[in-house]
Amino acid sequence: MQVKNESGTVTPKILADLNDADRERLLDNHPIREREYIMPTPMMGRAYAVIRERVWARRTGAVFYAAPRTGKTRCAFATKDHLMGEFPKLHITLLSARRSVRPTETHMFRMILEAEHHALSSRANADVLFENTVADIAIKTKSKGGGQYVLLIDEMQNLNHSDLQQLVSLHNALELQKIKMTTISFAQPEILHRRTALLASNDRQIIARFLSEPMHYNGCSSVGDLRRILQTFDELSEFPEDSGWSYTRFFFPKAFEHGFRLQAWAETLWQSLSRAASAGGTGSIPMEHTCLSIENLLLSTRHQDCSNFQLDTSDIDAAVDSSQLASFNAVMEGQG
Repeated sequence: MQVKNESGTVTPKILADLNDADRERLLDNHPIREREYIMPTPMMGRAYAVIRERVWARRTGAVFYAAPRTGKTRCAFATKDHLMGEFPKLHITLLSARRSVRPTETHMFRMILEAEHHALSSRANADVLFENTVADIAIKTKSKGGGQYVLLIDEMQNLNHSDLQQLVSLHNALELQKIKMTTISFAQPEILHRRTALLASNDRQIIARFLSEPMHYNGCSSVGDLRRILQTFDELSEFPEDSGWSYTRFFFPKAFEHGFRLQAWAETLWQSLSRAASAGGTGSIPMEHTCLSIENLLLSTRHQDCSNFQLDTSDIDAAVDSSQLASFNAVMEGQG
């Protein structure tokens, strides 16, 4: 790897030679500081197994729902990356649905074209937007030598009835061009109310394509899940690139060399998280607060690194408190 010295020039330096000052300089660009990493959580793996099967079988789709901060958005991004790697002939669009002030015949098509960075996404005519959407998807799908389009929608609960009808029209139009469309959605629990309303109005075409089997998306739901997440910090993460150093090793190089691993503290961290979430050890902890707690722990105790370093229960409780999990839980329960 390379690090910059004080004069600004770049000199080769092996990671084992880095002192504390070197690591502090590198810390500014660490994914933990920038919060730009995607943690492959157990729930993400379970969700992708379902998504992969739906895509491989060319089924119409699936919808996952959960409370905010559970990790749905990061799962949507990770899903796109995994699908692109595993099914290179797919054309995939990922968009975050926004709420329309009033129902229009163009909103869904405009969001898709914006996600595709299409030059004509601002057109006002509904027919033109529809035709542009179908043509753009068809051209891009067929240019890859495939016949399947995957639409990933985050925050699906923001779509109204008109938006969903536009999705049905797009689905039908692509079918006429021999392109199968699979829609994978992530939503907050309000989507279940939308599904109930659609059932009451007998809109079964929408339900069959997009809402036939809502699946709950958990955060960190057990000490076993947490242990596997901590194992990723210990063994399966890396910074700097191509260094072979995991996140845990970067923050505690001396302790890591003598066997320190975050996963050994899974039980203690789980108990602290559960107390803060009022989950009693059996509920699901939001992934955002789980990761924030781990990040706080790494950042706040890094200066204590030594060959016999051990975490203290007070350090873990302080890291969980800093994640504001208790406050979030109170608000979600209507207590804050």
